[in-house]
Formats: sequence, structure tokens, C-alpha cells
Amino acid sequence: MKLKIALLFLLSTTFLMAQNTISGKVNDEFGNPLAGVNIHLLGTEINVKTNASGFYKIENAAMGRYTIEASLEGYISKKETVLLESSNAIINIALEKAEKPSKDAEKLNDVFVKGVSEKQKKEETAQAVSVIEMKEAKFKTTDLGEVLAQTQGINIRRTGGLGSRTNFSMNGLTGNQIRFFLDGIPLDYHGYTFGISTVPVNLIDRAEVYKGVVPIEFGADALGGAVNLITPKIKSGFSGSFAAQAGSFGTYRTSLVLSNYDKNTGFFIKGSGFYDTSQNNYKVDVDVADNAGKLKKVTVPRFHDAYEGYGIQLITGVKDRIWAKELSIEGFYTDYSKEIQHNQLMVGVPYGEVMTYRKAAGTVLTYRNDFGENFNLDIISGYNYRERQFTDVSDYVYNWYGERIEGSAGNVSGEISESTGPSDTYTWNNDVFSRLKASWKISDKYAVSFTSAPTYSKQTGDDRLITGYDPASAVRDLFTWVNGADFKIDAFNEKLENILFVKNYLQKVNSEEKIPSNNTVIKEDRSVNYFGFGNGFRYKFNEQFSTRLTYEYATRLPQTDELFGDGQFIQGNLNLKPERSHNFNFELFFKSKTNAERSSWQAQTNVFLRKIDNQILFVPALDRNNIYQNVFAATSKGIEVSGSWTSKNDRLSFHANSTYQDFYNDSDEGIFAAYKGDRVPNQPYFFANGGANYSFHNLIGKEDKLALFLDARYVYEFFRSWESASVNPFVIPSQYNIDLGATYHNSLRGFKYALTAEIQNITNEKNYDFFGVQKPGRAFNIKLVTQF
Repeated sequence: MKLKIALLFLLSTTFLMAQNTISGKVNDEFGNPLAGVNIHLLGTEINVKTNASGFYKIENAAMGRYTIEASLEGYISKKETVLLESSNAIINIALEKAEKPSKDAEKLNDVFVKGVSEKQKKEETAQAVSVIEMKEAKFKTTDLGEVLAQTQGINIRRTGGLGSRTNFSMNGLTGNQIRFFLDGIPLDYHGYTFGISTVPVNLIDRAEVYKGVVPIEFGADALGGAVNLITPKIKSGFSGSFAAQAGSFGTYRTSLVLSNYDKNTGFFIKGSGFYDTSQNNYKVDVDVADNAGKLKKVTVPRFHDAYEGYGIQLITGVKDRIWAKELSIEGFYTDYSKEIQHNQLMVGVPYGEVMTYRKAAGTVLTYRNDFGENFNLDIISGYNYRERQFTDVSDYVYNWYGERIEGSAGNVSGEISESTGPSDTYTWNNDVFSRLKASWKISDKYAVSFTSAPTYSKQTGDDRLITGYDPASAVRDLFTWVNGADFKIDAFNEKLENILFVKNYLQKVNSEEKIPSNNTVIKEDRSVNYFGFGNGFRYKFNEQFSTRLTYEYATRLPQTDELFGDGQFIQGNLNLKPERSHNFNFELFFKSKTNAERSSWQAQTNVFLRKIDNQILFVPALDRNNIYQNVFAATSKGIEVSGSWTSKNDRLSFHANSTYQDFYNDSDEGIFAAYKGDRVPNQPYFFANGGANYSFHNLIGKEDKLALFLDARYVYEFFRSWESASVNPFVIPSQYNIDLGATYHNSLRGFKYALTAEIQNITNEKNYDFFGVQKPGRAFNIKLVTQF
């Protein structure tokens, strides 16, 4: 009994000794500072008043829950409930004028202040990570790829509009060299097989971008880094959101999230879904032969380029129990269809009937728990089925006007290539994956973690138009197993953090092809085993200045599409070797002091180096013979700079960033040795982003807001082919893009809603991307978002 009393006294004393500060600013409903406002910390004798700038400060407040009351004669008093969990909390208050002053006229709002946001917590670690919050992006009409492209070091290129092939680049490295996750699970294993740009922004809370150095927790191989999309946490009770968007080129996008969580039982259920469609019929410039057979430039709307996709996800289980922090099961299904209009280079005759389809379904089982204060376990396991269909069976030839060329009927069988002939190919993948992570906090200064992630994939297929030997029917297996361990040190009152880690990569490839003509079987198998290591170091000099140095000797194992082909446009290459790279980042962070009386700013710079061996390159062709090959050694080095500024009343803000990267061929031998020193083709090397936001408050109602925003992007010219290959290499010209929009926020009977009108590419610039394929021009979009 005495021991319990002593422990209780010790805990109470510790709690009371944790003194904190609550500060903030009080404005009127128009954003003007209010002086002389009385700030009372209810339940205490603490009373302070705001100064001439509307600023107040309460010192020596113990951690806990408080209610602040702000009152001023002629205004409606207001109360804010604060959950104080760290050394400082900033609570800004807006008071409304009272038309008829009343003692009972007061308002109570609950504000839970954690002190440090999830973004700040993540970015202040020794991991090479930047966090992109989707709070404002959810109201805009841009897709997720375009949101990420506004970040320094990231470039998104695509072969058209919504649903087209997207090429994601980070610090020069691109495509499969970057791994994508959704809540720590590979994005493909959630059914998003059409890439990151087709993931609805409104289903995502934030994106964590890891540059060059990937934590062991993902259990994945990666060369250029990783992007982890985080979905919103499930709230207590019933909640949800709905978004609907309509725009130019026949584009419509919708998404819905519904969830319910009972804190008493721990039971939760969450469902989400989306539906997207677009005709992609924007205008492009193409070469068309006239009656005399002479090519001339014409501007025509795209045809046969429509996209449609939909998907559903349901997850249920229990959480926040003693025996399980989370135990859940998830199921999902997605279905996509995309019309194909032209080849990779957008040259030659177009296609009028080529189609590609993709479906995916699967389940994920998750178990997480904390065993005591110092040990936690995280287990994820699941199954994923992927199906792809490619059809090219037309007997006609089309022109760029979308017309069947007269007399072409029956002359060809299949539009893409006479050599390959017609095709109706199905490809199936069955994937089984698991990931186990165990973490042990040895003390306040030391912690260790271990991750093990095996993955098995089996691929086969069938071309229904082939009666003899069918290459698509080959049975191919891929087993990948990535293990990792790290050791974390916190020192000097958390000013210094260091994470040392090692990884092991194992991959086994098996292929079995039956040859009916001679009743034989061709078998191929190989295995590789590599080790890697790295270190992350962060030192925080003070609240305003910190630095971070990260390194990884990384390995990226070839994926199924690269090794086996995709049954559509990519041919397999079983001889691919893993890519390896030395990845360095040196970052500096600066930010202003926290002060509600002043504007705030922050700046960041990153110097990076990627030294790559056995670079795997996508080698395009005019038909279906595209392939991935190990072609050269390469080096990417450069610098990123970014900064932002926000006014003291949070109404006006600016942000800007720029990236310069020198990504060049470093091969001494092989077929590309003659181009040593040349920049890697089809890769922008200088680009910049910028934007501004301004908001008006209380325009019509007491709680409404009108936010104006402008986003701009500039890309300097770059070569589409090797710059020394010819006297006049093909250059993709410099280009820029400006988006302008406005969002109106309000609430109706407890439902928050926002209505956005946006013009993308307001100047109607002709922009070109992947291999010079033209992108959409000016587009008008509207979007409605509701939250409840």
C-alpha cells in the first residue's frame, strides 16, 4: 500500500513539474488583432490580457486538459478546450461581434493540441523523409501525381491525360527504382495497378517521401527511394467524406469514405470507394498526309483514349485493446479499362480499337500490439490477384481524325504490328506477401528493430488467338525476401539521432515454357543474394536550425513486369541483373521562431548523389517490343532548395522550390560507352515550382472562408535522345504550367463542405512529357468535398 502511495506521489510530482506555455493571438472575425481581450484559464486564478497586437501568453501551466475563455466587451465570449501534451501550445482565437450583447452568448469549441504534428515528428528524425500533407490538396482538382510533383526533387511525366502511363522521377531515378506503398503495404497489393496518379487524393491524409535511403520498416528493395501514402485515422463514432469532380475532356472523379468506431468495444469498420472516367479528348498537334501524300501539321482532338476505373475497399476489426493495438482484415477489388491510341513515341498511324484492361482483388490481415512499454510487434500478411487483358484484333487502319481509312478493311489483322499479328492476351499474377517488424526500446537512448518481408509471385497467361506455341502460357515464379535490422541512438536530450541499419536481399527466379512442337520444356532459374547497409544522422542545434546526413548502399531487384513482361507492351528479360547504388543526402533546415505575433518562414536545402551500377533502362519501341535492359553505369548529383512564408494572420502564404540534377552516363564499356558523360536522355535536369494562397474569412456567414490559390511549374528544355548522338539532337522545349483556382468553405447543419473552381494550364501552353508526347491544354474543373 505504501509503495502504491509513493508511486502515485512520484507520478503526480512529475506531472506537476512539467511546466508548459500556452500562447496565441486573438483576432476579430475579419482577422484584425484585438487588444485588451481577457484570457482566463478556467479552474485557475490565471488571467492575462492581449497586447496591442492581440498576442497573449500563459506560462507555467502543467500538462493536462484546460478550457480557455476569451472575452471582450461588445464581442461574443468564446471558450477553447486544450489538451496540452508538450512544452508549448499555440491557440489562436477569433471573436465575433455581438449584435445584442448577452451574458449567455458564448461559444465552446474543442481543440486537441498535440504540440508536434505527425509531419514535424517524421521530418525531425534521422530518416531522409519529407512529408506532404493533403489537407489543402483534397480541395483542389489536381490528381495525386500532380500534388507530389510540386515537391522539390520530384518530377512526374505522363503520356497523356487521366489513366495514361505515369513516370515518377526522384533525384533522377525513376519508374520501378521508386517503391510505392499505402499504409506501408506495396501499392500494387491494394489494387492500384494503374499507378500513383489514379489514387484518389481524398482517400489520403499525407504522403511520406523517402529520398534514396529507405527505412527497413517497409521490407522492400529500392534504389531511388520510396513514397508511403497514409490514409486518415479512424475517428470515434460515425464519420465520412465525399468528393465529386467534373471537368474538361469528359473527366469525372468521385470518392467516398465511411467509417464507424466504437471506443467501448474497440470494433471498427471502414469502407471506401472511387469511380473515375475521362474521354481524354484534348487537342494535339500531329502530322497528317494530305491528298498528295505530303505531311502537314494539323490540330485534332484525341480519340480512342478514354479511361475508366473503379474500386472498393472494406476493412474491419478491433483496435486499442490490451491484447491488440489493431487486429483487422481488409478486402479490396479494382477494375480498370484504358483505350490505347498510339505507340510510345506518338508517331506513325494511330490505333482505333486497341484496349487494355486490369483487375485486382485481394485481402490483407494485420496484427499490431505493444507488449509493455518497450516492445512492439507488427505483422502484415496478404494475398493479391492481378489480371491483365490486352486486345488488338482490328482489321482496320485509322487516321488521326478517328476515321477508318477507306479500303483498309481486312488488310491487316491487329493494328500495332503486322509482325506480331492480332492478340487477345490474358496475364495472371498470384501474389502472397508478408511483413514482420519487431522493435525493442532498450532504454530512452537506444532501440533496435528487425524486419522480415518475403514475397512470392506466380505469373502465367494465355493468348486466346494462338493455337500453337503460346509464349504467354509460360509459368514463371519470383520469390523475393528482404530482411533488415537497425540500431537507433538518441543523445544530448534528443538533439542527436542516429540510425544504423543493414539489409539482405534474396531473389529466386524460375521460368518454365512448354514447346508443343517438339514436346519439350525449357527451364530457366537463377538466384541472387546481396547485402546492403546505411546510416542516418540528424543533429538539432536549436529549434531554428538542424542538419541531416544520410547514406545507403542500396539494391533494387528486378520486378515481375521487367523480368516476365506484362503481356501488353513490355517483353520479358530474364537476364536482368539487380541495380546497385551509393545514395547520399546532406540536408540543412532553417525556420523562424514560433511566435503568433509574427509571420513564419522555413527553408531547406539538400545536396544529393546517386552512384548507380547496372542501371535498368526502359528501352522503347514503336510496337509491342519495349523491353527493360541493364545498359550502363550512371551518376546523378544535384541540389534542391525550398522555402515557404506565412503571414502572421495565416491569410497569405507563399512557397517555392527548385531542383537541379546532373544525371549522366558513366559507362566505360558496353553499347553506351560512346556516350559517356552525356546526360541520360528523356530526363529533365532543371525544374521549379511555386505557389501562393490567400484567404478571406466571414464573407457571407460567420464561419465561411474563401481561399484563392495559384500554382506554377517550370521545366527547362532537355534532350529526348543522347545529346552527342547527332549534330542536332531532338530537344523537348522549355515549358511552364500555371493553375489558378478558388475554394469556398462553409458548413450546413453540421456538414462541412467546400466548393472549388479551378483552371489548369490557364495560358493553354503546349507541354510535352514522356518522349515528347503532348499533354492536355487548358482545362476547367469544379469539385465538391463534404466532410461529416
